[in-house]
Amino acid sequence: MWLFLRRRLIMWAVLAIAVPLLEWLLGKVSEQLKLRKGESAVTKGLDTAQSGVRTLRGKRR
Repeated sequence: MWLFLRRRLIMWAVLAIAVPLLEWLLGKVSEQLKLRKGESAVTKGLDTAQSGVRTLRGKRR
């Protein structure tokens, strides 16, 4: 029983804490790179990854 509750708690923590934090971090890194070096393949990749994380969360902004 503990195993199932623990698994759900860990999954909730990942979805509630880690995924939004990752989305925020990808956005900040992309923004800073755009300010310093302009649009590049790296910033486009970071924006794509951020979009994928948003899809994972199930929210659109």
